[in-house]
Amino acid sequence: MISYLKGTVLHKTAASVMVLCGDVGYEVQLPATRLLKYSAQQQCEFYIYYHQREDAVQLFGLESWAEREFFMTLLNVSGIGPKSALAMIGQSTLSGLYQAISNENVEFLTKVPGIGKKTAQRLVLELKDKLPSSALEEFAAAGIELPEVTVAPVMAKDDITEVLLSLGYHESEIRKVYPELKKMAGQDEQVIIKKALQLLARI
Repeated sequence: MISYLKGTVLHKTAASVMVLCGDVGYEVQLPATRLLKYSAQQQCEFYIYYHQREDAVQLFGLESWAEREFFMTLLNVSGIGPKSALAMIGQSTLSGLYQAISNENVEFLTKVPGIGKKTAQRLVLELKDKLPSSALEEFAAAGIELPEVTVAPVMAKDDITEVLLSLGYHESEIRKVYPELKKMAGQDEQVIIKKALQLLARI
C-alpha cells in the first residue's frame, strides 16, 4: 500500500497532479483549492490514502499526517466517501473544520460540495468527540487553541428522558428537542414521549 509520495509535479489536471517518483508517475487527487498551489516541475510531497475499487485504484493526497488521519476518520461517517472527505479537507484548515464540528456549525459544513444538512448533522454527532491525537499534537505545536466544547444541559434524568435513552437516542439528540418538550411541562408523560419521538424522527 502507498502511504507517502515525494517527487516532482509532472502534469496537472482539473482534479489531480501526476507526481514523478524516480521513473514512475502517480496520479494523486487533491482538493480543488490545493491544486492552485502546484505547477509543473515543482517539488511536492503527500501523505496518501490508497483507495481501491473493483474498477480503479485511486490515490488521495493530504499535506500532513494529521490531515490523513482526519480524512480516514471522515470515511467512517455514513454518507461520506473519499471525494466528499477530500472536499472537506479543501474547504478550510483542520483547526477550522474542528471548530465547526465542535461548535455544531452545520451551516458551515453544508458549504462543502456534496454535504447536505443531514450528513452535516451526522458529522457533528459522530465526530464531535473523536479528534485524532495527532491533530491535537500538531495544533499544540503550532500554538493553535481549539475552543472548549461546552455541553448544553440536557433534561434531568426523569422518566421521559430515561425512556428516550432506553430507546437508543443519544443525549445530544435529546438536547435538540428539549426546548419543545419543556413547553409541554405538566402534560401526560405519554403525550410528551409521543411528541418527542415525532421531533426526533425529523433529526
